Amino acid sequence: MTLTFNQFNKISGNKTLLPTIELTIEDKEIIAIQSETEYMRTFFELLEDQSMYTSKRVHMDKQALTGPDQVFIYRHEMGLYKRLNPEQMLNFWSKLHQSKIDSDRLLDISELSYARSTVNKRLTFSEMRRLHFARSLIQKTSVHVFEDPTDKIDLQSKQVFNLILEEIIESGGIVIILTSSLEEGIRMGTSVYRITDRGIQEVETDDEDAGNDEPKDENTKETTHQIKFEKISAKYEDKYILFDPLEIDYVETRERHTILHVNEEEFISTMSLKELEDKLLPYGFYRCHRSYLINLQRVREVIVWSKNSYSLILDNHSKKTVPLSKSKYAGLRDLLNW
Repeated sequence: MTLTFNQFNKISGNKTLLPTIELTIEDKEIIAIQSETEYMRTFFELLEDQSMYTSKRVHMDKQALTGPDQVFIYRHEMGLYKRLNPEQMLNFWSKLHQSKIDSDRLLDISELSYARSTVNKRLTFSEMRRLHFARSLIQKTSVHVFEDPTDKIDLQSKQVFNLILEEIIESGGIVIILTSSLEEGIRMGTSVYRITDRGIQEVETDDEDAGNDEPKDENTKETTHQIKFEKISAKYEDKYILFDPLEIDYVETRERHTILHVNEEEFISTMSLKELEDKLLPYGFYRCHRSYLINLQRVREVIVWSKNSYSLILDNHSKKTVPLSKSKYAGLRDLLNW
């Protein structure tokens, strides 16, 4: 089963509302797409447009996909009947989609068993989101598309969403997640893309091999540990700023730039991520992902979402989440001795 987007775009006058998306997705894939809010909104408008299916701009190779009613679409604007409770809501969706369900199991998966008789208007924001996530297991479809599902929800609800993704994939479905956070996209997706004004571009996330990084022999490693660099430079407008290494929360590569994150602000570095890794290693920094270098002194939590999905939570005001790749997880465990 293959889902294809062909010339999936929208132009109004001289303005591009959504750059052209050409994308093929195989079954059991989770595609995460990082996007600006306006592009994301237009993407869903097109996805809900019947003409996209009749014109074959959205189609499947081995299964008829005749309209948006055959796609599970999760939107932030989706509501709940306030006077119903979660169990009644699940049964309502069951009748709506003509699908038999085990409401006890769905409440258990969504971790809402304790609230099964609580009217929806008394649920927290995250509890409401989890109830909507459960709906994705009710509608009979092979394609599930989510709009920024983890935005503003708690860690418990992120874990629930991860489990629901596993259920969908085990059944042979296709998942597309549009997100405003690249970090969340990397955490959730088996493949990650970014929509820019140039179109859709894949983000490299596999760090089993650190790209063009040269392997270091023992002598090089020893020399690196012996050298201490006291300032890291970054360009800001028409001047350069010098940071103490321990001021830096983490470093990432994005759109061919190396970005320093300092006190929840961003600064473009004059060095590559590899150069910064060599310089910052003595100060407790760790290459947690192909695209990320993190100050371990800033890490508050290590979250294990599944056997293949991990995140680091920073000890700052926004509790920023940084991806930890599977291949780096064991190394971090050894480094921190847990």
